[in-house]
Amino acid sequence: MPTVSVIIPVRDGAQYVGEALQSILDQDLADIEVIVVDDGSRDNSAAIATSIGERDGRVKVVANSGKGIVDALNMGISLARAPLVARMDCDDVSLPDRLRLQVACFEADADLQLLGTAGLQIDRDGNLLRPIDVPVGDNPLRDALARYNPMLHPTVMFRTEAVRRAGGYRRAFTYAEDYDLWLRLSETGKLTNMGARLVKLRSHPGQVSRVKQDQQKAAAALARQSALLRCHRAEPFDANGQPAQAIASFLASRAATGVGISSQERRDIELLLRTPEIPMAVTCRLLLLAAVGAPSFRTFALGPRLAWRRMIACSPRMRLN
Repeated sequence: MPTVSVIIPVRDGAQYVGEALQSILDQDLADIEVIVVDDGSRDNSAAIATSIGERDGRVKVVANSGKGIVDALNMGISLARAPLVARMDCDDVSLPDRLRLQVACFEADADLQLLGTAGLQIDRDGNLLRPIDVPVGDNPLRDALARYNPMLHPTVMFRTEAVRRAGGYRRAFTYAEDYDLWLRLSETGKLTNMGARLVKLRSHPGQVSRVKQDQQKAAAALARQSALLRCHRAEPFDANGQPAQAIASFLASRAATGVGISSQERRDIELLLRTPEIPMAVTCRLLLLAAVGAPSFRTFALGPRLAWRRMIACSPRMRLN
């Protein structure tokens, strides 16, 4: 049995996947398996990974047929044979001691479930742009977790069984599926970051964080609100359903409570209301609850801001500009 299973989902990543894979195979911890999940690539990503696997038996390539990142990640977890899983993106680069240093942390702390690291941001050509720091320690991380995602997904390592027990990644939170998982793991065990910068994270125009920015923000808002809900009752939507349906169900449920929206909730509600095709009655009800619960200038400006964004989204000419 390997010490670590490294999961690398790839879709049309031919430009960088060879370098990413090689950085894992060159780790000073050799007792690993590498699971490359090809999510319907239309380029030769799978062929490159397969060629590397023919030279190094630690690499396995499996097909996900374009079902999406959540299914790809869950497939990798289901196939993992090691007690620890490390994440890696197909366009990033792990430094040679990354896996060994992370494994040592798990060996030293039996309660640790999830461990990330700091990083180094690089451009498309591999040139250093800036260091990326993260909160370190269980308590600082939990404080940050309530406000934003403080862990760099391609740097994390987690206990395989802990994530399987938690239900893995969930489709309703696509584009923030990692944040949702970290929140759920924080409810059952210990998590932390290392201050060491052990992964080079590539920045380029095709990244999800750039092309799906609104969806990512809405998914993160849903993850935060769902974490608060779980303290009292079940989530009022199918966590493995489509993101837009989950958001619509959550907003309808929140509107039905009749409880004023607090200033802490207001920003998340605004992000969720940007989702297309939310019924006008639900939107108006939530705007009223926001005005009752958090009567500030920003709250009263929420309606006009939403109307402006929806006008932009519906206007081809304004989208082009």
